[in-house]
Amino acid sequence: MSKVAKAPAPYVTVEGGLPGEDPREKFRYLNMLLHSPGGHGKTTFIASACDDPRTSPILVADMEGGAALRFAKKDPKTYTIRPVRSVNDLNVLYEYLAKGDHPYKSFAIDSLTEIQKLGLFEFVYGTKPDKTFSGNVINVKIAELQHWGKSKTQIEMLMRYFRDLRIHTFFTTLTQTVKDGVTGKITMTLALPGKQADEIPGIPDIVGYLGIIKTKENPNERVLMVQPDGKIVCKDRTDALGNMVVAPTVTKVLDTIWNAYGITE
Repeated sequence: MSKVAKAPAPYVTVEGGLPGEDPREKFRYLNMLLHSPGGHGKTTFIASACDDPRTSPILVADMEGGAALRFAKKDPKTYTIRPVRSVNDLNVLYEYLAKGDHPYKSFAIDSLTEIQKLGLFEFVYGTKPDKTFSGNVINVKIAELQHWGKSKTQIEMLMRYFRDLRIHTFFTTLTQTVKDGVTGKITMTLALPGKQADEIPGIPDIVGYLGIIKTKENPNERVLMVQPDGKIVCKDRTDALGNMVVAPTVTKVLDTIWNAYGITE
């Protein structure tokens, strides 16, 4: 079993000065958040990590239950799909990856939209949901302000901890359309509640929207949009991907960034 990459050698650029961080190392590992409506290819994009030795094998935390459909044609040696039924399941996966003695080069959570709902559910009902039901009656409870605050902190910490592992990390959410009550402006953003939709995009280096456009060659061409246009939430801290990536795969994105920064194996 291979280990997570060791920390790079000290990077000293100022004669007689202190070692610092090599800025190019920032983009050696992808950390991406993908959002789109269902069926636009988020899980398919993540599954393409199986095809590249730099990102394979990948460990997938599957909350939505659809990952198996997109990974079924991949080599079984290039991925592991782990169902998530509690937030603690994610804690276990993080502790496993953080130790470093594992074969995985990538990790994915599919999706944060469902993980946020699960975490909020556990804050409201506890970690034993079987007590929520009595016969055919659901004992409905209302989430209080403190529950929403805990949920926001939980998702932020979860993303930061996994992002900082020295492996490639991918997160997905659904997309929601938000209309400003004053200006009428419509924005397509993450399907997360309240301030989470505004603040979570600040954590990863790349926030991409997976859309479908019509071209001469393909009436249903998938594209990864990474530059904000005032309507769709996205960004690219690498400044390497242009406005969009046509027919996106993990390999295409990684090649583009590595070439831009002169990163090699």
